[in-house]
Amino acid sequence: MALQNVSRRSLLAGVAALIVAVKVPLSHAAEPVAGCCAPPPAPTTVNAFVRIGEDSRITVVIPSSEMGQGVSTALAMVVAEELDVGLDRVNVEFAPSAKAYARSLGMGISMQVTGGSQSIIAWRYPMAEAGAGARDMLVRAAAARWGVDASACSTDKGDVRSGEHVAAYGELVVEAAKLRAPRKVVVKAAANYRLVGKDTPRVDTLAKVTGAAEFGGDVRREGMMYAAIVQSPVLGGKMRTMEADAARAVPGVSHVLNYDTWVAVVATRWWAAKQALVLLDPQWDEGKNATLSSESMSAAMVEALDKGQPSVGRSDGSAKVAAAAREIDVTYEVPLVDHSPMEPLNCTVHVTQDGVDIWVPTQAQTLVTNAAKEITGFHEDQIRVHTTLLGGGFGRRGNIDYAQFALHIAMAVKGPVQLVLTREEGLQHGFYRPAMIARMRGATADNRISALHIRLAGDNVLYRYTPKLLHRLAPVQGFVMEGLLHSCPYTIANYLADYVPVETPVPIGFWRAVGYSHNAFFIEGIVEELAHKAGVDSVEFRRKMLGEAPRFLAVLNRAVEAAGWGKAPAGHFQGVALHESFGSIVAEVVELSMEAGKPKLHRVTAAVDCGPVVNPATVRDQIMGGVHFGLSSSLGEKVTLKAGRVQQSNFHDYPLLRMSGSVEVEVHIIDNPDAPTGGIGEVGVPPVAPAVCAAIFAATGKRIRRLPILGALETA
Repeated sequence: MALQNVSRRSLLAGVAALIVAVKVPLSHAAEPVAGCCAPPPAPTTVNAFVRIGEDSRITVVIPSSEMGQGVSTALAMVVAEELDVGLDRVNVEFAPSAKAYARSLGMGISMQVTGGSQSIIAWRYPMAEAGAGARDMLVRAAAARWGVDASACSTDKGDVRSGEHVAAYGELVVEAAKLRAPRKVVVKAAANYRLVGKDTPRVDTLAKVTGAAEFGGDVRREGMMYAAIVQSPVLGGKMRTMEADAARAVPGVSHVLNYDTWVAVVATRWWAAKQALVLLDPQWDEGKNATLSSESMSAAMVEALDKGQPSVGRSDGSAKVAAAAREIDVTYEVPLVDHSPMEPLNCTVHVTQDGVDIWVPTQAQTLVTNAAKEITGFHEDQIRVHTTLLGGGFGRRGNIDYAQFALHIAMAVKGPVQLVLTREEGLQHGFYRPAMIARMRGATADNRISALHIRLAGDNVLYRYTPKLLHRLAPVQGFVMEGLLHSCPYTIANYLADYVPVETPVPIGFWRAVGYSHNAFFIEGIVEELAHKAGVDSVEFRRKMLGEAPRFLAVLNRAVEAAGWGKAPAGHFQGVALHESFGSIVAEVVELSMEAGKPKLHRVTAAVDCGPVVNPATVRDQIMGGVHFGLSSSLGEKVTLKAGRVQQSNFHDYPLLRMSGSVEVEVHIIDNPDAPTGGIGEVGVPPVAPAVCAAIFAATGKRIRRLPILGALETA
C-alpha cells in the first residue's frame, strides 16, 4: 500500500472522527458548536462588533488576535451576556484591519495591536456596550412592530418578548439595523450575570482538535507558490556573492530574489525552495557588527552602572540615603531570550491589480497594513489583512518582519505566495528580550528594608519604536523600570530606582511580561537577600512592608496559606515571590527538591487578583501557562552572540521546557469585582524566576543572581 502525503488538518480530522465515533452518540456528533468554523448565513451588521443572521446566530467580531490566551472566548462571553444568549448561539470572527478596532497606546498613538495583556482591559466594556447597544436596537424594533413601549419588552435566549408577543433576533435584525444606535447604553450589573464570571469552555477547542481551525500555515490559495529565505548570519551583514544558477536548477524553482541583507527562493513546493537555498551558498560581507559578543555587551552594561547618566524612575525619602546603602551590594543579570512560538513565522500574500490580500498570524494589524502601503503602493482601502489564529505569539508576532519579507516577495511573483521561515531563521533573527543588569544596594532596620537603590543598565525596547528625540522622556525611560515604580508595593523609607541606557545593534522586542519579567527577578531577589540578612522569614518580611498595600497582602496570604508555607515535606523546599504586572497582582510559591545538583519542581501554588473576572477557566489557564513559560525561560533559555552571530539555532541548543518538566500548578483567584480590570496573559511569568531561586537557596544556600538558573548553578 503506497503512503500518501497527509496534512496536519486531515490527520487531526481523521483522529477526531474516530474519537467522536467512539465517544459521542451519532445524533449529537453533527450538532453545531460555537466557534470560528461556521459563519452565519446572510448576517446583518448591527455595529462594528455584532452581526446577526436571519437564523438568529450572532457573529462577534474580535478586535484582538487569538494566540491561545482565550480572548476570543472571553470577549464573545461579554457580548453574549448583554444579548442574553449562550455561547452556543455565537460564532466568532477576527476583525479586519480598520480604525474601529484600534486602541490607544498612549502618547497620542492608536493601533490595532494585541499585547501588554490589554485585550480584556481595553475591550471588555466597549464590547459589552456593543452587545447592550445591539440589544437596545432589537428591543426598539420589536416594540415598534408590536406598538408597545420598549420598557415592556425583555430578552432571553435570542428572543425579544412582550406579553404574548415573541420574535427571534433574526426576525428583527433588519429593522433594528435601520435604527439609530443609542447614544448611551446601560450594561448589566454584575449581580445579573448569567455567563460572565463562570467557567466556560473555549469557543475554538473543537475546531483546533479536529484541524478545522485555520492557523497561518494552514492557508492555501489556488496556484499558490512557496518561499523560503536566508538572512545574513551576522547582524547587519550584506550579500556579497551567491550561486543563483545552481538554485534555479532545482525543479520547481521560479524565482531567486536578492534583497541585499536577505535572499529568497520561490518554488512550487516549500521544500524545493529550502533545498535551493542550500545550493545558493550565499557569502556575506559581515560589516561592523562582526565583533559583537555577549561578553562585550555584558561588559558595556557593567561599565554603564558606574559611568552612565541615569534617569530616575522613582525616588522616595532620601535618594542620598538610598544610594549610600551598603548592607548588601549585589549585581543580578539576565540574558537575551527568544520568544520561540511553536508555529513558525509565516505569511501569505496575493498582490493583484486591484489590491493586496494578506493572510497572517499577527499581533499588529496596523503595522502590517502600513507596511503593505509602503511596499505595494496601494491605498489602505485596497489592503485586506486576514488575521488567522496564532500558534503562539508572546510578543514576537508584534514585529512584522516576516510580513514585510512576504510582501516584497509577492511584488515579484504573479499569484499568491506563502513564506515560511525555518526554525533557524526565526531563532537567529529574533526580536529578543533585552539583556539587562541590575546593581542593588540595600539596608534593613526594624526587620524591614530601610534603604534600597536599584540601578538598571541595558537596552530599551521602546527605543526601537520611538523617535530619538523622545528617548529621554519619562514614559520611555520608565518603560524599562516597570515593576520598580508605582506598582512596587513595599513601603521603603528611602528608595531609589534609576536606569542607564546601553544601546546595542541587537534586535529586541516585546517579550512576554516585558520589563516585569526581569524586574521581578531583581527586586524580589534583593528582598529575599535582605530578609535573610535581617534573620526574618521572607513572608513575614514582606508582610511588614505591605501595610499600605492591602490587595498585595491578601494575594500573598492566600498563596502562602494554600501552599502550606513552612510545612513542605522532608527534602522539599519552598520559595515565594510577589509582583504586580499589567494591573494584576500575583504571588507564587514554588516547592522543589534538588536531584544531582539540579532543581526538581514539584508544585507551584499561585494566587491572583486581576479585578473582575470574565472567564475563571481562562485565568487559571493563563497562570498555569505563564508559570511554565517562566520556568522554561528562567531554567535554561539563553541567546548568546559570538562574532556578531547568534549561536543557538534550534531546540537542541535552545532548550524549551518539555512535557517531562511540567509541574502541578494550583491557582487561587481572589474575587475583586470592584477593582480595576487587570490583564492575565503575561502576569504568571514574573514571579517564577525569583520564587525558584529562593527555593534553591533554601535547599542549598546558593544565591542565584544570574539567569538561566541551570547555567548559574554549574558555576555557583
